[in-house]
Amino acid sequence: MFKHFRKVSAVAAVSALAAAGMAGTALATPQTQEEPDVNACSAFLDHPPILDSDHTDSDQPIVRDGVGKIPVVLVHGWTARGHHADEGGSQFSLKIDREANGIGGELLAKSEIKSSFIGKLQQDPNVEVFMFNYEPVSTHWVTDPQIGDRLAKGLECVTDTFGKKAVVVGHSMGGLALREAMAKVDQDGKPISARVGQAITFGTPNTGVPLASVAFDAVDGAMLVPGLNIPVGLTKLLLKQCSAMADKTGQFCFGIGGPPDAAYSQGALAMRDDSVEIKNLPAWPEGVPYTAYAGDVQVGGFTLFGKTSKRLIEMGDYAVPVASATDNADEVATSKCEYGIVSKASVKEAGLRLRSVFTGDSERRPTGMILPYVQGHEFASPCYHNNLMAEVGLTNKALAKIDQAATQLAAETSQPAQEE
Repeated sequence: MFKHFRKVSAVAAVSALAAAGMAGTALATPQTQEEPDVNACSAFLDHPPILDSDHTDSDQPIVRDGVGKIPVVLVHGWTARGHHADEGGSQFSLKIDREANGIGGELLAKSEIKSSFIGKLQQDPNVEVFMFNYEPVSTHWVTDPQIGDRLAKGLECVTDTFGKKAVVVGHSMGGLALREAMAKVDQDGKPISARVGQAITFGTPNTGVPLASVAFDAVDGAMLVPGLNIPVGLTKLLLKQCSAMADKTGQFCFGIGGPPDAAYSQGALAMRDDSVEIKNLPAWPEGVPYTAYAGDVQVGGFTLFGKTSKRLIEMGDYAVPVASATDNADEVATSKCEYGIVSKASVKEAGLRLRSVFTGDSERRPTGMILPYVQGHEFASPCYHNNLMAEVGLTNKALAKIDQAATQLAAETSQPAQEE
């Protein structure tokens, strides 16, 4: 039952039901006009601070005037951070500083960089943002009680506190954690999915990560090659030991997360597209609108005699293919980054990069596909997996979708009370 709401008086309830022509279910109304306690669910969800570095579009500090009506719950991904900070924070904390432009992408001019994705949400009076942080077990699979079960309890708590359905946003494996959590039931035996009014994901491998399967098979194959078997075998042993340490302690050998630290972790193995775990994961629940955002990196392309060839390779966001990231979604949007080998686009990008030597960060300058693993790096593509929440096009769409959903959910009179 959604808490913090009083029961309607018998006379008012009978009148309301008669007027609506309904029977058996009353609508709960707010107990008081007091704002919800944003720390009521701190055992499960964090309420992120407003960063001094986040500003409005007019360069003013972000100031909250009261508590938003609709809770928005952000869920980070595999081996990622789950707290809000300028340095070492979540991918949701990255400044929105790059844009896919059809020829790869470009880094915004310094004067254009205003806020992170979380900072943008904190400027929306309709919503109140929360973060689900499972950093200590972020290498585990989503069926771990500290992920799926705990997230479900967090969603139950925050929707009870606000008396409204939540909007949920998952990045990478965070979307899979949401699928697991929404399949749980609350204390009244009702599905957690009934408490969610909109689901959104960035780069979630809904059908798994084919690259992971290929990489594991390649390593196993290399171990059969004379001359490679010893160095590859030793490397595999090191990676397995690092993964075991990460699973057990949450600590990373190399301190950077991702494949070097957790290639053979529980979560990594489960996210293979041929794993039993990914196939047994609950589907996105019916009745919950689902919007998926994906990175679409395409490499190749030659321009010769005035004609340009099609791209040779489609890489998704370097980690998750577009098909996996958008599987079963009601709405889909992608950020496309095309990198040419010898093409008009590559020539134009080279020219812009040369110009940026003289203009510095006062003007927009090209990013690229170099060093894609380093999130936030100047050369990291805006379509790269860890930069999707820093890309202008996708974040604008996501923020608009969240505000639209929040407006609709806030307009709903209340949540149905359980029958006595």
